[in-house]
Amino acid sequence: MPNFLTSNVTKNICIEKLKRVGFYLCMATLLCGAFSNSGYSSDRPFNNSSNWGGTGLLEMPNARVLEEGVMRFGFAQAEPYRWYSGAMGVLPRLEFGGRITEILNVTVNDSPGYGNYKDKAFDIKFQVLKESKYLPALSVGANDFHGTQLLASEYIVLSRRLLPFDFTFGFGTKRMSGGADTFGIDDFGPFGGIEWKVSNRINLMAEYSPIQYEKDDFVYGIPIPEKAPSPINIGARAEIFRGVDLGVSWQRGDTIGVLLHFNLKLGKSILPKRPNPPAWRTLEPESFARGGAADRINMIKDEIKKAGFDNINVYTDGRTLTAEFQNERYISNQKAAGRVLRILLKQSPPEIDSISAVLTRHKIPFLRISVAPDDFDRFLMGNMRQDIFEQLVTVETVSEKTIKKGPVLAESEKDNRLDYRWGVKPEFEPFLNDLSGAFRFRVGIKPYASVSPWKGGTFAASYMIPFYSNVHSVKTPPPDAVRSDGWLYLQEDPSPDRLLFDQTLRLGSKTLGRLSTGYFEKEYAGVGGEIMTFPWGGSFAFGMESDWVRKRVPGNTLELYTDKGYYTAIGNVYYRFKPLKMTLRAQYGRFLGEDTGWRFEASREYDTGLVVGAWYSFTDTDHFSTEWNRGYHDKGIFMRLPAQMFSLRETRTRYSYRVAPWTRDVAATVAHPSTLYNTAADLMPALFGEKLGRIKD
Repeated sequence: MPNFLTSNVTKNICIEKLKRVGFYLCMATLLCGAFSNSGYSSDRPFNNSSNWGGTGLLEMPNARVLEEGVMRFGFAQAEPYRWYSGAMGVLPRLEFGGRITEILNVTVNDSPGYGNYKDKAFDIKFQVLKESKYLPALSVGANDFHGTQLLASEYIVLSRRLLPFDFTFGFGTKRMSGGADTFGIDDFGPFGGIEWKVSNRINLMAEYSPIQYEKDDFVYGIPIPEKAPSPINIGARAEIFRGVDLGVSWQRGDTIGVLLHFNLKLGKSILPKRPNPPAWRTLEPESFARGGAADRINMIKDEIKKAGFDNINVYTDGRTLTAEFQNERYISNQKAAGRVLRILLKQSPPEIDSISAVLTRHKIPFLRISVAPDDFDRFLMGNMRQDIFEQLVTVETVSEKTIKKGPVLAESEKDNRLDYRWGVKPEFEPFLNDLSGAFRFRVGIKPYASVSPWKGGTFAASYMIPFYSNVHSVKTPPPDAVRSDGWLYLQEDPSPDRLLFDQTLRLGSKTLGRLSTGYFEKEYAGVGGEIMTFPWGGSFAFGMESDWVRKRVPGNTLELYTDKGYYTAIGNVYYRFKPLKMTLRAQYGRFLGEDTGWRFEASREYDTGLVVGAWYSFTDTDHFSTEWNRGYHDKGIFMRLPAQMFSLRETRTRYSYRVAPWTRDVAATVAHPSTLYNTAADLMPALFGEKLGRIKD
């Protein structure tokens, strides 16, 4: 017995000494690196994933962050933990992530189909200082800041690069504190580590992790792992293919860890694009006064058509040369306008004082961009700065009444073709948080088509063809279900998705209306309407919308329940925050589940055309019959992915996806394929002017 006690005491003393050595080693190496002239300021190649998905070493974060617009997702395991994670550089120096931590040795006994216990968490990190000549990178962050907060912690951390090494030192709270009290602050302790770039593809890591697993990690009051024999973790990470990281590690002194993560810039084309050179002005065309103006105008129209645009009308009054067109070719309206202006410049005779490109949508003119031919030519040739060019360009809202102000000298023939679009969308529909399983899904393809027979009118249809679905539920939908019965609509049988008609109306120079009827989505059909105005150039938008709908019968028919009617009445406010290219949306009103309150949404568009956003709601939920709806705040994330990622040519089409707990009925709305804001916002002067320089692309 005495020998046994002596052995344990000696072991504990050794562990404490090892902790101190690791702590002081991390501090000393970081301080040495902090004041050296490393010459590096980029977070690469040390902004890789930790076990839990955030940028870091293994269990500890560093001060590095993902690059803006880069997304990372993957898998890691170090028993008894298994992590499924995703993270993204959502803003410059701001990283946001989400993860599911599966506890392999804890089973949810009251839900046999659910399997092991799974904890959801959201993490956020902000890089306060980027690494510079004299200062290290400095970041603050919070892990598992929302929800059960089973694995919660906050931290402040420094990282400094010295030659091929990156030194990290920080202080954490709660789980990352190790129970220490530092600087007189309770539950505040140090951590740190070193990462070594061995080659362009291989990094080695060592870290001091203060986590006291036997004290901090509990489920159902039971500690998850036993006490860690060692606070030192070591590992290696290799980029086996471009953007694919594979790692192995030895953690806690007794556990092998593995990870596999993928890094990609969504929206960036995967396939090479076909050559698409712009038009260039070479010779000055002859004057329209010499005759043949109509033939030349039609020739310009044909050239714009060959460039990939629709609904084209070209005309001139002898001083201004104008082309109206609809852009479905480029995700950037600025690039589309620039391509048309190049063609007009190429064909402009000496007497033309101005060339104008008018962007239309659903055959309704919205925006006119006008510039003098010589000014545009100098800008394209690099003989004029962009800030000067932007002062010489006129960007204005137009309508049918204001677009033509005088007699026309020559006009192209009318384009009588039907305006139609079609395609096939890859579909992925997750179903989360059900007792039958934490993650279920349906995948397939969704062929779609739309046609615009007249101004503002659109017929649209889509059909869902599932390849696989494992969606089912052990819950019985409540009588007042509006979305909690969504699993019934995610089966393996093909079914009509949408079949509807939209009519967009121009009610004023910056005011639009929309009337809709048909099968709006897989769950609802009915009638709806919306009105919206865009004052002050379109940075703000105000509107109202309402839908009266009936529930569709699950399956492959268009049958409706006659006793399940719902309506919404919601006000909308949009604001475009130009510095960060963010769109903020606030809604207030009555939602499908008869709850009244607020729904907030924020989204951001990246240079690749990717749009990522999230929403959160605050509504009165006391009247819901089910406990899981009462007191709940609806939330989720969404993405609009550019289809040109998978195409040999550019296209304006985006595919929409969302991830949310679909077993809830709170703050539910009808999913329309298009809203008035999505129809017109990017054709308002404020949004168009954000990227005016792309007119040169």
